[in-house]
Amino acid sequence: PDGATLRKVGQDLQYAQDMAGRRYNVVERKYLLIGERSGRLVLPGARFRGQGVGGFFDDLFGDGRRPLAADAPPRTLTIREIPANAPQPWLPLNDLRLRYVAFPQAARAGEAATVTVEAVADGALAAQLPELLLTPSGEARVFPASQQADDGFAEGRPRATVTRSFSIVPTRAGPLRIDPPRIAWWDARAGVARTATLPPVELQVAPGVGAY
Repeated sequence: PDGATLRKVGQDLQYAQDMAGRRYNVVERKYLLIGERSGRLVLPGARFRGQGVGGFFDDLFGDGRRPLAADAPPRTLTIREIPANAPQPWLPLNDLRLRYVAFPQAARAGEAATVTVEAVADGALAAQLPELLLTPSGEARVFPASQQADDGFAEGRPRATVTRSFSIVPTRAGPLRIDPPRIAWWDARAGVARTATLPPVELQVAPGVGAY
């Protein structure tokens, strides 16, 4: 459509359904629509062109093939402007949750401890979310693994789950603090800016093996 991008997301869903005494094969295909500018947007209706295969008697007296066509009406949408006080980059969501999936109970200097963070976004795909990061300090080195992403749909909206593990290697014994991930987003339901975060990683690091 003019003024927006539209791309297929996910896998087609196929099933059978009975309607008015006839059995139909149904294909559901999902698209992500992103408006590129505010104002009026006309979304053209979906179109189908194919051939019917006929029934039993058609097969006996002829192939019964006939053209089939279906057209949905266009839809008109109003794309609102990005609010002036919205955080950038623009990330409108219905909800965003962060949590620690794995958290170390102890740490030792020179040895790696693993922290795993999960983000669940209601209203976006994983590719739209910023990278999950832990901010290292002078007391430790942080080695992030590749992010694991899973895209799905819930209540007609995209829903993304992103998980990332971090190996934390303390460089010395004593108290350790590492700042957690922070994601600024726009609450589309409440119309306010929000920030999702977690408590910092705080550990008491024991001396390394052989240290005195």
